[in-house]
Amino acid sequence: MRFDLALCGVLSAVLVLALPGLGHAAKGDLKIQVPKSAPLLKGRTLDLRFAEFAQGIWVRDLNDCPAARIDQGAPGSMLAIYRGLWEMPDRICQVYGAELGRLDTQRAAINCLLKNGAQAIELVTVQPRGSNGLMVQEGERPPVHFRFCEKITPVLRAADNK
Repeated sequence: MRFDLALCGVLSAVLVLALPGLGHAAKGDLKIQVPKSAPLLKGRTLDLRFAEFAQGIWVRDLNDCPAARIDQGAPGSMLAIYRGLWEMPDRICQVYGAELGRLDTQRAAINCLLKNGAQAIELVTVQPRGSNGLMVQEGERPPVHFRFCEKITPVLRAADNK
């Protein structure tokens, strides 16, 4: 009899721990489901960088080229895109999900730190226009045409050339 009670106690403990979540749940724990990506990007293979066609420094007016420091430009006047980074005079952003392998249009979800210290999450769409143009649409705003100004040289390559 003693053996049977001990065995039942051990088996009960094993079953409780084997059930998912019961061995680790505490009073007040809630399980919720959070969407892993924006609905427009759902079901697509995602990358953490912008497409090659979008990379570079872009300006609205070619008189602003060569570009000064991006953070000192007028809001909306210039844009720098390099791999997973997006910088405009009023914000700096990082991609957390972009459509992979697109050659004509690319959507990306970006997390931005605004100049005033606030944060924003945006969905942007970039599309090449001719050989030196880029159409940029932020969320539901109308698309804006930027012109290619210059290529971004990685810091490590620039140091190698000196």
